[in-house]
Amino acid sequence: MSSVVNFQKILKIKNIKHIYLIGIGGSGMGGIAKILIKKGYKVSGSDLISNFITKNLISLGITIYFKHEIKNITNNIDLIVKSSAIKNNNPELIIAKKLNITIISRVEMLAELMKFYYKITITGTHGKTTTTAMVYEIYKLSGLDPTFINGGILKYSKEYAYLGSGKYFIAEADESDKSFLYLKPTINIVTNLEKEHLDYYNNSIEILKKTFLKFLKKIPFYGCIVICIDNNNNYDLIKKNKLSFRQNIITYGFHKNADIQLYNYKQNGYKSQFYILEKKTCLSFKINLSIPGYHNALNATAAYVVSKFNGLNNRIILKSLKNFRGIIRRFDILTTIYPPKKIKYQHDIIIINDYGHHPTEIDMTINTARKIWPNRNLIMVFQPHRYSRTKILLNYFIKVLSKVDKLFLLKVYPAGENFIKNADSKYLSKKINKLGIIISQFINLKDYCNIAYYIFSKLRGNEILIFQGAGDINNISSFFINKKFQKKILNQ
Repeated sequence: MSSVVNFQKILKIKNIKHIYLIGIGGSGMGGIAKILIKKGYKVSGSDLISNFITKNLISLGITIYFKHEIKNITNNIDLIVKSSAIKNNNPELIIAKKLNITIISRVEMLAELMKFYYKITITGTHGKTTTTAMVYEIYKLSGLDPTFINGGILKYSKEYAYLGSGKYFIAEADESDKSFLYLKPTINIVTNLEKEHLDYYNNSIEILKKTFLKFLKKIPFYGCIVICIDNNNNYDLIKKNKLSFRQNIITYGFHKNADIQLYNYKQNGYKSQFYILEKKTCLSFKINLSIPGYHNALNATAAYVVSKFNGLNNRIILKSLKNFRGIIRRFDILTTIYPPKKIKYQHDIIIINDYGHHPTEIDMTINTARKIWPNRNLIMVFQPHRYSRTKILLNYFIKVLSKVDKLFLLKVYPAGENFIKNADSKYLSKKINKLGIIISQFINLKDYCNIAYYIFSKLRGNEILIFQGAGDINNISSFFINKKFQKKILNQ
């Protein structure tokens, strides 16, 4: 009996026909909605913004309300799935409780969807989305027709979720609120562990590591833990607990003790290549990538290890990795433009959009851009994400953001948080300027168009302009894609 039939029987026993998702436009939520409607369930939901995912879901026949309102919740809804970003005072949640409608979290639904599959999950502070996509594309090219749900959109295929007919389910597993503990994968990748989302871990990296240990021990004895030991917290986690694991453990990284060791990394423009050495077999392979960065070499190696563990063809693995084109909003080159006409220039300006909002991710973006374009000035427009993250990592942000040539800071995207003193963009800008390395400018404008106009007026040519952050900064970079305001200024 197929996994799809099994899952459908479970829901039918509970008389589940109509499922409503609050926060349906989020990357993980949208993927679940897509899988559910493909399985034959009636799906509807709500969100506050329209994006690629909501437009795609509407095209599939899903009704979406772009406001959280009591009237959206009706008696014919059998189950509600809520995003982790939804607060308890959400009006739809309140009325659902009054109507006695069952409410579950996003990850609880994901766990149910994955129940009868061979489960491959990807966890870690950074690199989850790209690694998940790499694994998916390898398994798909291998003819295994896997199901997958991802936290980002693939550039080439525009996929973020897919319902396959095969036995594998590949998914990004988010540790931000401990909800990943609902999952019990067969294989799990741990890319790295850093100080992130510590508000759910009593501001303790040790509690975060203990939670990961609890999660990894859910993997069955015949399963596998694939973990990067270039990261100190990962290395410490494995070193201290290796004897307590019954599962297979495969380590990877540039680290000399890695089971799968990377070496001779080279970057040629936007492309890169490196070698991996399998210590157990003493075999060595060259991997070519069409995307840049040490971090992507590590992501690709993780995908390689998982694929080899399941016996996939080496030639297909290497071909898939070479053809991989990346994820939208992950070092995403949007367009090229020219600066205002009144200024003489020799080169155009390259516009990049990047989702990274943690200092380590930003640092990697900066280093990658410097390697590709060493002779261009690097300008960054950064939107801090959450006051709590800015406060906890303030000194790290100051250090990393001081590496660009010019910095524009937008207001903090609060993501539902209340204001925290000395954790806002104005304060961050002041602290960066105090170092005297670069000039940071806080843009205290509300309108997206005015912000875009202002940034454009400051461009001089021969620059890399990076829009960095996980909030609504994408609404500003979009003005640079259509170039309408650019033509308006040039004609003045």
